[in-house]
Amino acid sequence: MESNEKMEQLLQQMYAQESLHDDDIDTSDIIDEEWTKFEAKHFAAPSTHYSILRKIAAIFIGVLLLGGIAYATIHYMNDTMQNEKQETVASANAQPATPNAQLAKQADAVQTPVVYKDAELSTILNDIATFYQVETVYKNEEVKHVRLYFTWNKQQTIDEVIDMFNKFERFHMMRDNRRVIVE
Repeated sequence: MESNEKMEQLLQQMYAQESLHDDDIDTSDIIDEEWTKFEAKHFAAPSTHYSILRKIAAIFIGVLLLGGIAYATIHYMNDTMQNEKQETVASANAQPATPNAQLAKQADAVQTPVVYKDAELSTILNDIATFYQVETVYKNEEVKHVRLYFTWNKQQTIDEVIDMFNKFERFHMMRDNRRVIVE
């Protein structure tokens, strides 16, 4: 406001001088000084103009960055949920859903013969006794350590298995109700 007032004063002086036709007063220095002040005040705006543009650009970049982060987070969460869903489905498919499925697995295990290669008789008979739910009694402790090659078919009865063992000449087996006696 001061410069406007000074400018007005200066103009009034100039007008007064012209009207008086006084050429002795030198006003060029005063005008140049006031013009410089006016320029500094009103034409310094481009530097503030650039700072406003910078602020707008920074805001725009910030919004873009936050949008990208939000998009990436949503995309990542969707992928994670799909992977968990697939794992849940896979684990549900891996576990038998019904008792019938468990029985089917057991039936497959029964149909597959068990092969013993150079195994001790005690090892073989422990497995057989567990499967048929019988007790094994040894009359001679040395017989436990006899090594055999034996193929056991779980579809056979306990009596059929005992008959197969009795074909070996090194020991003899017989069944007494829920006990298998080895001599």
